[in-house]
Amino acid sequence: MKYLIAILLALLTVSVSVSSANFQCGRYACLPGHSCICDNGIFKCVYVCEELTIVQTITERWVDGANGPSVKVDVEVINHTHRTIKDIVIATDAKLNAGQIWGAQLNGFLINMASYVSIAPGESYHFGYINKGDHSAHLWVQNIFISA
Repeated sequence: MKYLIAILLALLTVSVSVSSANFQCGRYACLPGHSCICDNGIFKCVYVCEELTIVQTITERWVDGANGPSVKVDVEVINHTHRTIKDIVIATDAKLNAGQIWGAQLNGFLINMASYVSIAPGESYHFGYINKGDHSAHLWVQNIFISA
């Protein structure tokens, strides 16, 4: 009986942690690592966001004494659609420093583009950050709004 209760508690813990990791996308809940796309009021969760491409280029490298290596990264966000994209939120699993990001705002593990930023069809937007270590951070599209 104790063994059965332990298994049930473990399953409950796993299900709660998985459901709390989801994020809201309209009336849906997207899984971690997925992108929420609002296209003319229709929400969908996708694993690969083909509408935007994130290109990261390391522009500088250095070693800062006991803190170890750091890199300066330029990020280009490219719109591949034939419509304007706005309300862009990019997610990361790296712990970035809010004082070491420009052209965007850091909110925990989310990078928000300013409300006035919109990317026209075929155009791009740049922002940058400094990351600890010798490589760029893992970034993916968390949320976008495609206008008509």
